[in-house]
Amino acid sequence: MNLKIYQIVIGVSIVLITGMFLGRFEITISNGSNPSSDWPSQATAYPPTPPVSPVARASADTASEPKPDSTPTPPDPEEELLSSIPANTNVTGSLRVSNRSEHPVRVALLSKQQAEKSYGKPAHWDFAPGEGGDKGLMLSLPEGKLQVKRGDILVVFAQDGSRHYWGPYVAGETASPAWNSTAGEWQLILQP
Repeated sequence: MNLKIYQIVIGVSIVLITGMFLGRFEITISNGSNPSSDWPSQATAYPPTPPVSPVARASADTASEPKPDSTPTPPDPEEELLSSIPANTNVTGSLRVSNRSEHPVRVALLSKQQAEKSYGKPAHWDFAPGEGGDKGLMLSLPEGKLQVKRGDILVVFAQDGSRHYWGPYVAGETASPAWNSTAGEWQLILQP
């Protein structure tokens, strides 16, 4: 009789300890069809704007302003990016990342292989808050130069427990990373 009581006490203790341990984790399963309003918003990174020369700025200041109802709406940044890179073009270049947020983040890359449905070994880089500033940092791999191409997937998430994330981004298919044809590189700017 005494042995059965000990077995019950031990069994209840194991269940309570397991429950306390699992209670420390917040597990959420979602199919994405009904996003929760308490999730952090996805930051939008826009392609960098080219610098304006002083001559162009002066001529723009002296030009007459158009009438409000004749002002064209600017193109959507994603449409602008997609129109600047033809769909059948396989643009390849290095990756420059700028973390302008106040969070330490990890940038994860999944590179698409030659075969359409396979991906290579994933890679990741960690950034301190504000690291990269305005110019950004060029990413590289221990094996050599990093080359990002159309179809590569980038995801960025905060490492401070704030649950902020950016992405997923698909090079050449989403607004970020933006292709800078002058520098021949992809640019990812993380905004707060």
